[in-house]
Amino acid sequence: MLNNSLKQGFTSDNIAGASPEILAALTAANSDQADPYGADKETKRIEAQLSEIFETETSVFLVSTGSAANSLCLSTLTPPWGSVLCHPDSHINNDECGAPEFYTGGAKLVPVKGENAKIAVADLKVKARDKIGDVHTVQPSTVSTTQATETGSIYTLEEITEIMHSKTQGSALTSTTTDCPPTR
Repeated sequence: MLNNSLKQGFTSDNIAGASPEILAALTAANSDQADPYGADKETKRIEAQLSEIFETETSVFLVSTGSAANSLCLSTLTPPWGSVLCHPDSHINNDECGAPEFYTGGAKLVPVKGENAKIAVADLKVKARDKIGDVHTVQPSTVSTTQATETGSIYTLEEITEIMHSKTQGSALTSTTTDCPPTR
């Protein structure tokens, strides 16, 4: 049970105990048998909801923490010899305790500066071209943005679009946005 005398903390997705609503949902979900490995009715329901939101068929792989979700996502996008371009104040750079590097098999997080904890596109373009083809260093592979940032700032749709289109000749960047509520 959460001690009400404690201030609210946002340092992790698992800092507080589960709310009564979550405990009730867990109890209800635990009342019967379910097909394993994503074949259960709840996973199918979530996939249908996300497919509607994103207007395309969507597969969902539920995990227990944000660190697991972020690290596994980056591991599917970034080769071991690649780099993940992210803001110096980003969550993956400061709060994942090396998990992204571990799950990618050795990819490196490369900070890209910008105001309000948001990547500056001009700086991204420089980092995206840095040492392309040099066999002695990691290759720019993935851009990671967080919505909302660690400071609470929000990327606009225009900023996200500009980041997605910032790929430069010779780079093979993939973009990912984490913790992004759908907006239209």
